[in-house]
Amino acid sequence: MKIFFLQPGKFANPIASDGPIAAPSTEKFWLGWVSLIFLSLLLGLSGCAGTSTIEGPSRLPREITPGSPVSAAVVNQFPSGVSGGGSLRVFSVYSEAGYAYNVSKNLQIGLSGNYEYDDYSFTGLNFYAPQPWNHVHSFGGSVNAIYSLSDKWSMMFVPILEAAGQNGAEWSRALIYGGAGAAVYKFGKDRSIGFGAGALYNLEQASFFPLVVVNWKFNEWLRLSTPYRAGPAGPGGVELTFYPLKTNKDLRVGLGGTYLSKRFRLSESNSNSNLANGIGEYDTIPVFLRLSYLILPVVDINLYGGASVYNYIRVEDSQGGRLFHTHQNVAPFIGIGLSLNFEKYTKKLEMPPGNF
Repeated sequence: MKIFFLQPGKFANPIASDGPIAAPSTEKFWLGWVSLIFLSLLLGLSGCAGTSTIEGPSRLPREITPGSPVSAAVVNQFPSGVSGGGSLRVFSVYSEAGYAYNVSKNLQIGLSGNYEYDDYSFTGLNFYAPQPWNHVHSFGGSVNAIYSLSDKWSMMFVPILEAAGQNGAEWSRALIYGGAGAAVYKFGKDRSIGFGAGALYNLEQASFFPLVVVNWKFNEWLRLSTPYRAGPAGPGGVELTFYPLKTNKDLRVGLGGTYLSKRFRLSESNSNSNLANGIGEYDTIPVFLRLSYLILPVVDINLYGGASVYNYIRVEDSQGGRLFHTHQNVAPFIGIGLSLNFEKYTKKLEMPPGNF
């Protein structure tokens, strides 16, 4: 499940761009806030992983700015063992796109869309369903808004609508819908934190999830933020980015992770007749290292390496009743992605940002 939020841009600026910025003048209280952010994320992860009614979407809010990037990535998660016997390999293609417009000095509206393809290759599973599913498609779109209440506070709102299913799924039964919102507080230039929550009707199950949006620039070379490009852990999660070469701002290194919960409708003609019109779920916690380089004025290339340190496989019947579940061992992955950002060529189209 993917959802999208707007980039507040010149309204409250809670979400970062990839470029370096000047160092803040005071940083005495940053450590406490960073600790709070990580604690909140850990609490969110423990809640998401531990119950059937509190879950995260598969993708958290996506950055949308005037001229916002179009991004795509290919990720290969290598085979690793599955409890009970056998192994699983996952090959994924991610794509994201969005555009936002400043309607007035306090309101910004955005359009966004996404598509994801996952190829699950099960081998030698030794229990209920040796091949529970294979090719899964997920796509969705959104019209969403951010409203600036003051020079410190902004509110973010987003409706959620997506379809996710295996090849041959009954798509009218593969819809996921709901909504989410967050409040973002701006402490200063390029220093803001947002907290919120969302609710979904997620294929025969009501789901709730916490939401954290962070943009904290420590100095010219280091920032903590929510990543919003297509990739193994984004949009969503948290990433610490730094610029290792003071003479070359085009090179960036990031370290991050997130929690993903992918839930989808199974085929009407599944190879296991007991799973026809059933529901599959694959939950992971990917941790990644990103090497990014600006190869052209509007093109970034991103190389990924990392591992999914927690992997949970669940199969349900057509009404959401659990049939079986198991776990997969730690699974390493590699990936490559491209981002196209046209913001520098579209700034002249923006409406005046108001009084900020």
